Amino acid sequence: MMMQESRAWIVALTISGLGLTLWGGCSRDVRLAGRKLRSVTVGTATHYGVTLDQNASPQQVTYVLLRAIRDDFLARSEPEREAALDKQFDICAANRIAARNRVPANRDELIYNVVYRWTPTVSHYAHDFETEWGKAQERFVLKGPRPLRGSNNGPMECEVLTEVDDPGGDPNARVVLAVYLVQDNGFWRVLHLGFDTRRRSIGN
Repeated sequence: MMMQESRAWIVALTISGLGLTLWGGCSRDVRLAGRKLRSVTVGTATHYGVTLDQNASPQQVTYVLLRAIRDDFLARSEPEREAALDKQFDICAANRIAARNRVPANRDELIYNVVYRWTPTVSHYAHDFETEWGKAQERFVLKGPRPLRGSNNGPMECEVLTEVDDPGGDPNARVVLAVYLVQDNGFWRVLHLGFDTRRRSIGN
């Protein structure tokens, strides 16, 4: 009788452990429930009349990025916002973003969590993002390209800087927005973006 009970406990524990293993292996970030996750493939994309193939410049990619962020911020409906997000996912350095993550995670969720934060990061200045390529190009300053850190003969990286004004008109609130790009599968794509906190104008 004791042996049978012991075997029963072993079976129960084994089933319980298997269940936990399966649950843990299949678990998803509950915060992303209901979100539209994209399985991003880096390739040619055309948005706002600009074809972003392997010949496209970092400035062209930055122009599309900032327009998409502007559209995202000004979207009046969920479909409009998802369409703007689709453009941002199209020009993200998906493979590089995934490679930088040192913690095991679902690839689609990881990329979503990075790209989804781009608009909130810079939306305060979205009103000053140009909607015409010619005007945007004049405001962009390219830093680089240079070999990707740790790779002498491999992909290149660079930054595109642009000054943006505060919507309230305060000249002291002007900032320099920096878009960091890297070559991914031969395409210039966005790795991350933020502000150059060391200066308020590119000339400083």
